[in-house]
Amino acid sequence: MPSKVCFASIDVEQDLGSGFRGVESLDKILNIFKKYNIPATLFVTGEVLQKYPEKFQELALSYEIASHGFTHQFWNTLSPEERAKELDNFISLYRSVFKKSPVGFRAPSHVIDEEATDLLAQKGFLYDSSVVPHYPPFKKYRGYKGKAPLLPFRFKGTNLLEIPVRGQLWGIPLAGAWIRRLPVWFYRILFFFHQPEFITLNMHSWDILDKRFIGKLEKIIGILKKEKYQFKNAEQF
Repeated sequence: MPSKVCFASIDVEQDLGSGFRGVESLDKILNIFKKYNIPATLFVTGEVLQKYPEKFQELALSYEIASHGFTHQFWNTLSPEERAKELDNFISLYRSVFKKSPVGFRAPSHVIDEEATDLLAQKGFLYDSSVVPHYPPFKKYRGYKGKAPLLPFRFKGTNLLEIPVRGQLWGIPLAGAWIRRLPVWFYRILFFFHQPEFITLNMHSWDILDKRFIGKLEKIIGILKKEKYQFKNAEQF
């Protein structure tokens, strides 16, 4: 892996509450990625893919399209059979749209466990990107409870690659909700003192509904470019 790498991704799902305004405005984010030549992975729910198949067929020419579940239900609320059905429904839809099988997955709200990663491997997925290996101590994390490395790793007993969702110092995420709420100068200070070997830049499609987001996102990308980060999508790992 190069000395400093950033994995960029968007979770594409129904807006908080209801509606698909974020999905319909997704190009506003992707235009920024295109401007700075940033490859990215779009983790798309089956509900979105079912509603906008032509849109994502076109986007697949430039971006990797991966799974974000079918219905965006949190996996800690689902039985093993319900989890398998979620994946089977998504895989069937994905094949009908793209004429190939999906290889990547991110669990809704990063809620995943070892049984889920085993299931992903059984269903033919090559990587997952759900685990948050460190999290701000003042925030409650509902996701993976095991100890995980800060760099991409393989789960024991499987060939499934985990691309962890890694933040900055103290686990401060480089994520949409945090970018919207924190001043850009705060991230400048973090990167002045610490440039992780691997970091993720992740967001939701509905982050675009905050009018401040695009301007702040572009400045964050500027910080990463200044610090000589190389951007990759998940398949490039």
